Amino acid sequence: MNAKYFLLGVSLFFSLLFQACQSEIEVDLPDYEPKLVVEGYIENGQPPRVMLSRSVPYFQYMDYNYIMDNVLVMDASVIVYAEDGEGQRLTFGPCDESPFRYAYVGRFPGRENMRYDLEIEWHGKKYTASTRVLHTFDLDSIGFYNESNLMGNTRKTIRVLLSDDPQEANFYQFFVKLRCKTIRDRVWVTTLPVAFDDATFNGLTFNYEVLRANPSAFFMPLMTEEEQKEYFRVSYRPGDTVYVKYGLIDYDSYQFWNTGGNSASLGQNPFTNPAPTISNIKGDNVTGVWCGYAAKTDRLVYHGQ
Repeated sequence: MNAKYFLLGVSLFFSLLFQACQSEIEVDLPDYEPKLVVEGYIENGQPPRVMLSRSVPYFQYMDYNYIMDNVLVMDASVIVYAEDGEGQRLTFGPCDESPFRYAYVGRFPGRENMRYDLEIEWHGKKYTASTRVLHTFDLDSIGFYNESNLMGNTRKTIRVLLSDDPQEANFYQFFVKLRCKTIRDRVWVTTLPVAFDDATFNGLTFNYEVLRANPSAFFMPLMTEEEQKEYFRVSYRPGDTVYVKYGLIDYDSYQFWNTGGNSASLGQNPFTNPAPTISNIKGDNVTGVWCGYAAKTDRLVYHGQ
């Protein structure tokens, strides 16, 4: 048999076979019950801020108007109590530190070595949480670091040297804000990993590489192609100014960020079964975090080389 006719016959056979195996299926998605999502922070020297929203189904199309009308929760009562008895009711309004520019914001700044309790009332239900602002620490050193890949290209990352306190079980979190010609991070972007403990280096001095994690893709439609290339990167380039915030968080907050970071990574695929996120918010049908930070911030400028 002529080879070309043989290959044509094989191709036709598999084409018919695959067509015969294809069939349309209909999947009935279960009814979705939205949860209240709490994203609350209190930091030394900064007033508390709490963002409340409704969770949405995975396949729900969203734009800014949909979020403002159907996602943001603007009619809750939010109060923060310090363990020394001081209390403050948070007011809903503009907030640049919120991704959508609105949040419940307090008046009094957080203080180190202080517990703060959160109380939310919304639609007849009550939600509570507790966190602690611990104490700040100093880095041994921080600076840009050359890292070469297999292709011989060199990129700049940020590397810190940190001495861990052997007397404590510590839980760390780092954030960055990138400023350059094309982009200017308005909110803090988490690093990789999102949070980590000192189980493997307790009491030791260690190096930690600060890699900027992928920020939210929600604002991509508003960006040019050049801005998108700048936006989604983990390393740094000449002309960049980078702010690095670092601090300690308590164990319950670490549990949320550790499991939530895993879920965010696995959850990009709707056919996976991501691990549950451990929230420190108490109440019915709620998730999220109320997190205290004892933080410091350093500023680095990459001039080139």
